[in-house]
Amino acid sequence: MTTPVVIDADANTDDAVAVLLAAAHPAVDLLGVCAADDDQARALGALTGSVTVHAGPARLGDLLRAAPAPVTLVTTGPLTNVAAALAADRSITRAVARLVVLGGAHRAAGVTAHAERNIWTDPAAAATVLAAPFRDTWLVTADATASAALTDADLARLRAAGAGAAADLCAERLDRGALVHDPLAVAAVIDPTLLVTLRAAVRVECADPTTYGATRFAAEVDEKRGRTTVAVGADRQRYVDLLCTTLGKQH
Repeated sequence: MTTPVVIDADANTDDAVAVLLAAAHPAVDLLGVCAADDDQARALGALTGSVTVHAGPARLGDLLRAAPAPVTLVTTGPLTNVAAALAADRSITRAVARLVVLGGAHRAAGVTAHAERNIWTDPAAAATVLAAPFRDTWLVTADATASAALTDADLARLRAAGAGAAADLCAERLDRGALVHDPLAVAAVIDPTLLVTLRAAVRVECADPTTYGATRFAAEVDEKRGRTTVAVGADRQRYVDLLCTTLGKQH
């Protein structure tokens, strides 16, 4: 049985690896990919080859409404597109069986001492999306991606498995001193047991300039925001095995 998936991404190289992973894995039925604008769509499309990439929140809403059954929506960039799609049509929450957001930080630092980049870029959008009535929301934090960081040895394994293109994209990211975050959000769809999770209510800091973009977690039930599954760690070895096994099958 496959999981229907729509990905909302930006144009980074690790977004491309996430899309390639979703497109290649037999448990995923990748229905479509959206980016924020035409430039991002072209850039991501050039990296991902045969996967068609659409631009803008209107196309995201169209993809969700057109799906024959509720989908898993995976976001690997800022939540601007999703928030705009919600503003246009709040009912799209009913078209989503699970929302998987790559973003936020539990204890790890990010682009600031308090905030991870995807949330910090547009915290108002993040606050809107995380407060929306999606039936099942997962937040894959920087803590989880840091615990599953790829190494040069892992890239060598990817190349040996036949996943040279993905390894090259990952190497480009690592050469800039950045982690390869985004494929872990897709891995969470394929095998949620890869992740160490907790349940919490999540709030995004939008006002305080010192902690702007921070994600705040409360264990108590919050009736307004509900409960979110928060990934704070990952099984690095199983994650690398998944990447090698899946991406190597493309060649």
